[in-house]
Amino acid sequence: MKKTPLDDWIASLTGLPMTRRALSRHALSALRRTLERARTSSPFYGARLAPFPEDFPRSLRDYGALPVTDPGDLAADPMALLAAPQEAVERIVTLPTSGTTGAAKRIFFTERDLARTMDIFRVGMSSFVRPGGRVLVLLPWERPGSIGDLLRKSLALDGIRCNCLWPLPDEKAILEEVASFAPDCLAGLPAQILCLARHPSAHLARGVQSVLLCADFAAERLVRAVSDAWGCLVMRHYALTELGYGGALECEAKSGFHVMEGHFFFEVADLVTGHPLPPGRWGEILVTTLAAEGTPLLRYRTGDGGRILRGRCPCGSEIRRVAVTGRIGNGVALAGGGFLPLARLDEALFALPWLGDYAAAVEEGRIVLALYAPGGVKDPPQRIEEVKALLRTILPPSGRRLDEFVDVRFTERQASRPSSVKRMASGAPPRPRP
Repeated sequence: MKKTPLDDWIASLTGLPMTRRALSRHALSALRRTLERARTSSPFYGARLAPFPEDFPRSLRDYGALPVTDPGDLAADPMALLAAPQEAVERIVTLPTSGTTGAAKRIFFTERDLARTMDIFRVGMSSFVRPGGRVLVLLPWERPGSIGDLLRKSLALDGIRCNCLWPLPDEKAILEEVASFAPDCLAGLPAQILCLARHPSAHLARGVQSVLLCADFAAERLVRAVSDAWGCLVMRHYALTELGYGGALECEAKSGFHVMEGHFFFEVADLVTGHPLPPGRWGEILVTTLAAEGTPLLRYRTGDGGRILRGRCPCGSEIRRVAVTGRIGNGVALAGGGFLPLARLDEALFALPWLGDYAAAVEEGRIVLALYAPGGVKDPPQRIEEVKALLRTILPPSGRRLDEFVDVRFTERQASRPSSVKRMASGAPPRPRP
């Protein structure tokens, strides 16, 4: 099994042999440079780093003493985190802050930030699309600097022809576009791709050789369903808008996500203390941007659960790998104080071969599931009973009949459009703040 193209790319960025020891040494020196620039250019980090000596950190372990950056910090005063002259800002992205109804997060990107994103996309896509190939992108692309626009421009650098669809039409129209354009690769949101793979006209996409699932968490069950439907390679990309759409990429070995170490430093931290955890321990993923000019982020809380994986990837790469379990706060609050994570719901419900997507909420103490079946549902009562049977296997005993606190219904509209990260309408408990 060949290594990911990320190895050659990171080697070219660092000028180092791709050994774990060399990469760790590079990470430490890159962190020091990043902190030095943030200290002098960002008012927020200037104040935060004031108690620390100029040679901080002296080791990667020392770096865990720096307080985390919370998404609320971005919302409270985004200009305080800006580390570039305002005239150098090429794009500003405004995002809602999870769990708040007030100010939104604002992230600033310079021209070089956007160029780095294009480079990340170009290298990542080279894992499964050859020069001269075709890609159909099902992501927003109309605005300059948007995820689809940057992906389209990066692919053009390798002579890859790219068509973009957004806003998305219905699944049948998308599949007809796939049949007409004949792409080698599809790129889009996990639930949207699954709806295509389970549509009655899914055969129109059987020529697709690879699929990139991005912009949201994709459960293992969902990945297998897409791969089985079309007999294609399915890859996942882990990233956040705050990071310039970069982060980590799965390889063909399917053993975690390879961190793009030239531009990012990943940690997994204890949910309560914020202290870094050793490889193998589950916690919250924190990310430090090593090259961002507009809005550098130090130990930024992603809100995603994960762990750093031990050892070398089966593909042979020594790049650091992370396993991801999706949003920590996404789930259903149960009576009696229990909590059912959305990721566990995904693994259970996406085993149903007719389900394309669903939305979950808690309304007046009842769990409400809205199910979407691509192409229409057949025999709704039987399907609802199938869902309830699955729920009985994953919900803890409560002494109550399932029908007393669970409501299962169907919807004619895909539940997660425009992004399945919105699938949890309510019910998630607050996360501890370090």
